[in-house]
Amino acid sequence: MSVKYGEANCSDVSEQGMQDFLTKLEKPVYEELAIDTPIRMPLKFDTLTAEVNFIAVIDLLNFGSGYRVPLHDLAGRGAFDVIRFGVMSFHVGGTPMTAEKFQSIDIFEVASIFQLPIEKEVPVKKEMPFLTMAEPTPLKPFAQGIVDVLNSTGVFLQQHGYNDLAAFILDISSSSHGKPSAVEMVTRLVQALPGLQDVSTTTQGGEPLYLFKKAQIMVYHLWLLLHEQDPAHFGFEDIDQLTIFADNVIPTMLIHLGVLEIPQEWQDLLDRHQDVGEEKAYVLRAASVVACEKIVALSNAGVGSIHHMTEGALDVYLWRVGKVGDYRKVPRMEFRDTVMF
Repeated sequence: MSVKYGEANCSDVSEQGMQDFLTKLEKPVYEELAIDTPIRMPLKFDTLTAEVNFIAVIDLLNFGSGYRVPLHDLAGRGAFDVIRFGVMSFHVGGTPMTAEKFQSIDIFEVASIFQLPIEKEVPVKKEMPFLTMAEPTPLKPFAQGIVDVLNSTGVFLQQHGYNDLAAFILDISSSSHGKPSAVEMVTRLVQALPGLQDVSTTTQGGEPLYLFKKAQIMVYHLWLLLHEQDPAHFGFEDIDQLTIFADNVIPTMLIHLGVLEIPQEWQDLLDRHQDVGEEKAYVLRAASVVACEKIVALSNAGVGSIHHMTEGALDVYLWRVGKVGDYRKVPRMEFRDTVMF
């Protein structure tokens, strides 16, 4: 399979690379890392609605991967940890995560809640270091992205009479057939919320690429954490129909593991920590979706030692293993001008 941009083959899924990945994959390590423990947090919730809201807001804001380097430099955390910290700050600090609050929140409040330094003082002149002016840091666009997503979500919720994101989710979580459907919920979330409309139409002569990373991982996390507690809303029988949650880590890991093959000029951008731009980012993410579909099919056909693999679990494994040992040093794909991953 090749994902094409213009006339050039931009990303090939290697059959040999997939075979090697599966045959070398150690079952105990896979089974440990395929469980999404980072989303489980030591918090108590007064109601199911509060817990749904907490999970959903984390995944609504689950982006910022292109800011990994400046986030570590200026905030001391990676993107997911910054988002998780901020939403926990909402929860324990008493700031309501309501439609009204989301619609009115501004960049200074976001910077405070998420502990993002968005401005720094710099000397006006070298010879006058005591005279300074405020200058934006590289994290200001990331903070503005959080504001934009919260504002647009708040507008939709208020216009449709929902107090918070949880109220909307609970309202749409039963399908027209009376059983909750993961696919139907993803569809309705994407149709409603601009902050989840993960699509690019920039590839020359190609069809739009619909990836919906955040909407899918939101539904996956709601299922993972709540399907036993509230099967009527989150016991999705079709949960395995979701694709992987294509971000920057999964294509990076698949390239490093020899599953995806890309042009050297693209690899050079990754190695130099340069922003790859929207077109390359979407092509690589789309290629990772196709590659993982094929890996799961090969695994379930008997290749390797794991024969009940799902795309959700494979995604979690690749994401978590990418943060272990020397894999953390692998240069990741970077694209900043997005609120989708």
